[in-house]
Amino acid sequence: MSSIGGLSNSTVNGIRGYGGLASGLDRDTLIENMTYGTTSKITQQELKKTQLQWKMDAFRGITDKMIDFANKYTATMTSSTNLFNSLFWGKSDVSVKGQFSNFVKATGMSNTANDIAIQGVRQLAKKASWTSEAATNTTISASFDTTKDVEVGKLNGQDIDFKYGGKLYSIYLPSDADYMTLEDVAKGIEEQLAAESVAGGEKLSDIVKVSVSADGQRLEFSAKKGDKEGNELKLVGGQALETLGFSDPGEDGLSFSGTNVVSSSRDLTRDDLVEKMSFFDAVAGKSMTFRYNGKSVDIKMPAATELTGTDAEKMEQIKNSIQDQLNKEYGTGRVSVKIDGNNLNFETTTPDGNSDPTSVLSVAYGDKSLMNAFSLKNGVSNRVNLDQKIVDRADLGISVGDKFKINGKEITVEEKDTISSLMDKINEESSVKVAYQEASGKFIFTAKEDGASGRIEFEAADSGNDITDGIKNLFNLQDSGYKAGQDAIIAVKYGDSSEAVEIVRGSNTFDIDGLAVTVSGEFGYKEGATSVSDLNPSSEAVTFDAKVDADKIVTSIKDMITAYNEIVELVNKEVSTRPDRDYGPLTSEQKKELDEDEIKLYEEKAKQGLLFGDADLRQLSNDLWFVIGASDQEALREIGISTSSSYTDNGKLEFDEAKFRAALESDPDKVQELFTKQSTTDEDGNVSGTDGIAANMKKVMYKYANNIGTYGTLINRAGSAKAPRSITDNAIYKEMETINKKISDLQNRLKMERDRYIKQFTSLESVIAQMNSQSGWLSQFGGGF
Repeated sequence: MSSIGGLSNSTVNGIRGYGGLASGLDRDTLIENMTYGTTSKITQQELKKTQLQWKMDAFRGITDKMIDFANKYTATMTSSTNLFNSLFWGKSDVSVKGQFSNFVKATGMSNTANDIAIQGVRQLAKKASWTSEAATNTTISASFDTTKDVEVGKLNGQDIDFKYGGKLYSIYLPSDADYMTLEDVAKGIEEQLAAESVAGGEKLSDIVKVSVSADGQRLEFSAKKGDKEGNELKLVGGQALETLGFSDPGEDGLSFSGTNVVSSSRDLTRDDLVEKMSFFDAVAGKSMTFRYNGKSVDIKMPAATELTGTDAEKMEQIKNSIQDQLNKEYGTGRVSVKIDGNNLNFETTTPDGNSDPTSVLSVAYGDKSLMNAFSLKNGVSNRVNLDQKIVDRADLGISVGDKFKINGKEITVEEKDTISSLMDKINEESSVKVAYQEASGKFIFTAKEDGASGRIEFEAADSGNDITDGIKNLFNLQDSGYKAGQDAIIAVKYGDSSEAVEIVRGSNTFDIDGLAVTVSGEFGYKEGATSVSDLNPSSEAVTFDAKVDADKIVTSIKDMITAYNEIVELVNKEVSTRPDRDYGPLTSEQKKELDEDEIKLYEEKAKQGLLFGDADLRQLSNDLWFVIGASDQEALREIGISTSSSYTDNGKLEFDEAKFRAALESDPDKVQELFTKQSTTDEDGNVSGTDGIAANMKKVMYKYANNIGTYGTLINRAGSAKAPRSITDNAIYKEMETINKKISDLQNRLKMERDRYIKQFTSLESVIAQMNSQSGWLSQFGGGF
C-alpha cells in the first residue's frame, strides 16, 4: 500500500506494529482509514503551501528585476548610472591626483575643478560620541527543580471550528503560547481570529467577539455585528471546546448570532486549563534551539528510556547529552554546559577553557514544557536583555513617570518601557542616536549634529526625581567614554592664488565649487601645526581633473532601455498567461511515480498562470506603458527614444543610438532635462511642469518594488531577498505561516488519533485472546455439558 489520499509511506510506517494476532484484523489499514480525514487535511495544506511558494517566487521574479533596475538607474544615488546623479550628465569623470590622493575622494560636477587644490588636512571631523563600558555576560542560567511538577497549558495546539456564511474556519492555538488563565485563552483566540480573513476584506475578529464572563469563570462567544442573511455564526467543533467546557455542538453547532451568547457549560478552574507533569516527563525527548554567533542548531534532550538512576544522575545524563551535541555543532570547548546546584548553566568559552565574552549565545526557541521546566523564555541571551522593563531594575532607582533630559529633550519613562523602547525614544525624539553592539556588549551614543556642533548631555528634568545617574548606569556609561565632537580643518588653494586658505567644516564630506569632496586622513602640515602658516612646503597638493564621459552615458541609456523592456515583457507575460486547471502541485507520492525531468516539466506547466489577471500587475503594466508623458513624446522621439508602435510590444521603448548621441553632443542640458525634470505642486494643489521619462520610471519602480523603508505594493505582497525584513513580513509568507501552524497542529492531532486507536485495538486483542483461551479450555470437555 503506497498511500491513501496523500498519506505517505512514512506516515503509514509510523503506525506499523503487531496488530490482528488474535482477531485477524488488519489493524494498521483500519487505522489509516479511520485517520484519513486528518491526513487528507495535512496533504491539502501542504499542497496549498507549495502553490503559495510558487506564487511568491513569481512575484519576486518581477520585483527582483525592478529593484535591480531602480538600484542601477533611479534609486541608488551611489550608482554611477543613476539618472538623477549629477555626475551622470556632467563632468562626472573626476580623478584625484597627487602624493596624498589616497586621503581624498571627489564626486560631482564642477567647471572649476581643475583650478582647485587641497594643500593639506590639519584635522578630521568627528561627531561627539559616548561609548559605554562592555556589558557582556558569558552565561545563560536555566533553573530547575526535579521534585516539582511542570505546568503546561492543555489548549496548546488545539483548535476551535467556527462556521460563518456557510464556510468553515479553524482557529489553531499555537503550541508555543501560554494559556494558563481564561484571560490568556481569550487573548490567544482573539489573535488567531485576527489572522483569519473572511469575505469582504474583513477579519474573523471583526465578526466574532471572545470574552471572559463577569465572574471570571467561563469563556463566552458572541457576535460583534448584526446578522446578515445566510451569515449565521456557529461553534461547530474542535478539541478546545471540550477542554473549555462547552457542550457538544452536535451536527447543527452552537449558534451565537445576533444577541446570543455561547459560554462554557460549567465553571472552569486552573486544573481545566493547565496540565501538570513530572519534571523529567516535561523534559525527556523535547528540543530547544540554540544560536551561537549566528548559527542555529536544534538540541534534543535524551528520551525517557535513556534516563536512569537518581534525579541527580538523570540531570547529569541530560547535561552530558547537551554538551556532546553542542560540541559536535559548534566545536569542542566553545559552549560549556555545567550543573551548579539547581541551575543548568551554558557558558561561552574558548577551547582552552577560559571564558569567552566575545561570543553571543542564545536559546532562540524550545518546546513549551521544556522551557517551562527550566524557567527559560524564548530568546534568552548572554547579552543585555533589551526587552527587560526598566522599572524592574531596582538598582537604578527609576520609577514609572520619572523623566530625564538628553540634549535638552525631555523623555518620560513609562511602565511598559524596556531598554529597547527607551533607545527608540532617544533616537526618534532627541538629537542623539544610540545603538547596541551585540558582539562587544557596548552601547554607543552618537550626536546627530556634525563636528563640534554635536553634544551628548544628560540633565535632570525640570521637576521630579533626578534619574540621570540611573540612566547612565542603565547604559553603563562612564565619563571616560565621552569624546567631544570636532570640525575638519582643510587648506584649499583656488585658481592662480598663491595663498591657501583654511576652511572649517563639520563633516569630512563637504562641497567645493560643486565637487563633493571627502577627506579621510591628515596630511600636508608640519607636526603640531596650529594654522595655515604651518603647511609643509615639501608636501605635494591634491588636485582634480574632471571630464565628461559621453560614451558612458550612451551605453548606460542603451542598457537601461533594454532592462526596462525586459520588465515590460515579463510583467505582461505573467498577467496574460492563463493557468491550466489540470495542473497543480504534486504530492510526494505522485513525485515517486515520475523521474526528475518529468517532475520539472510538470511543475513548469503547473507554475504557469499563477498571476493571471492579477489586479496589481494589470495596473503595473498600464503604468509601464505610459512612462513617456504625452507632452514629451515628440521631444524624446527627436533624441532617439520612443514607445513602440506595435500593440503586441505592450509599451516597450525603442532606442536610436545615432540620434541620441547627436543630441547629447549638441545639447546635453536638454537631454538631461527630458530625463530628470520633475513637476511641482504648490500649496493650493496646482501642478506645474511635467515629469521626465526617468522621473516617471522612478515613480513606477518605487510604487511597486521599493525595498527600503516603506515597501512597494508587490514586496508587501510577496517579499524580496533584496528587502531582508520583508522575507518574513509579507502577505503570502503570513499565509504560509498560518498553514505551517495548521499542519503542525494537524500532525499532533493525527498522533493523538493513532495513539487512541492503537490503545483501543490493543484492548480488543486482549479481550479476543482471553475469549479464545476460554474457548480452548471448554473444548477439552468435548460436549459433556
